[in-house]
Amino acid sequence: MNNKNYFYSPVEKIIGVKSNIENFSFSYGMAMPYVNESMFNDALIKITLNVISGRVEPTAEEKKNMGKFHYFNSFPNQGEIFYERNFLFGRKLQFKVAGIDTNNIVISVNKDYMRFVKHRFMNIHSIGYILTDIINLRLMHNNLAPLHCSGVVVNKNGYAIFAPPNTGKTLTAMTLCMDDNSKYKFIAEDLALTDGENLFAVPWTSTFRYYNTVDSSLFSKFLNNLTEKISVLELLSFGKTEPITDYVKDISNKAKIKGIYILDRGEIRNYDISPDEAFDRINTLDRYEFNYMRAPTIIAYEYFNRKTDIEYAYMRERELLKEMIGNSDFLKVISTDNALNYAKEIEKDLKE
Repeated sequence: MNNKNYFYSPVEKIIGVKSNIENFSFSYGMAMPYVNESMFNDALIKITLNVISGRVEPTAEEKKNMGKFHYFNSFPNQGEIFYERNFLFGRKLQFKVAGIDTNNIVISVNKDYMRFVKHRFMNIHSIGYILTDIINLRLMHNNLAPLHCSGVVVNKNGYAIFAPPNTGKTLTAMTLCMDDNSKYKFIAEDLALTDGENLFAVPWTSTFRYYNTVDSSLFSKFLNNLTEKISVLELLSFGKTEPITDYVKDISNKAKIKGIYILDRGEIRNYDISPDEAFDRINTLDRYEFNYMRAPTIIAYEYFNRKTDIEYAYMRERELLKEMIGNSDFLKVISTDNALNYAKEIEKDLKE
């Protein structure tokens, strides 16, 4: 395997990744630029990911004395856990995770696991999904919550845009920023973070590559139309994922939360909702997206290491969402029967 380390910063000063994988990507960064080692060291949560040519397993003597949790093995309170599963032709899928209950997580994974496990199927999760779940857990233990939203910044004020999947939150933020980036600064198109008072940018997710109106190449239009008819194609990668900086030049890393929009389908309406309704909607949308509460690796790790405390993370997530809602000047639902109209309605609303 490559002996060189590459450094990434999915969320500046908050999440850092060091890996021997070139062009590594996962939910928090599909098109991340390389950064220097000092930026990695400055991150609150540090992930070290190493792909190993050989096997990733304890010695036979250690394994004989270890506790077992389905495909996982570990000693109590040792801060690490091994995964092993038989695969085709005598191959084994293996990884080891250490430090899930700390801000310094180390993952070692064998080449077969990286090569063959690309998605999430039943209880077999790709390393990217496992990393995302671990990061989400650690964020809550550091008084930050992930948000499944897009967002823009206007006059240093942050506006979060939530919506059910495939409603148009990404398209809305991208349209606002691409049409007038001098006014609308980009902060998120699919994921953001909050401490209850601020929005923090997660800028490298790049889910906008699925939208014809954003990526106007003939191939993208053909692929998007085909994907609508054959949904399994969403799991495949075609070509290079473009970074947000190819489309939007002005990015804000942090902004005070000012308002929350929730997008809906239906007749054109713009109306206020109560904090309780806003919480119910946002909490449901986040629960649909984030799986740390039922992630097999985290659950098995907590079985052997009680300090993991999944319940605390779940409680803190709800508290942070309520704080964010309480700090917002308004909570609005915008509904329309055409996803292209959300941006127009938000523009109109912010002018009033």
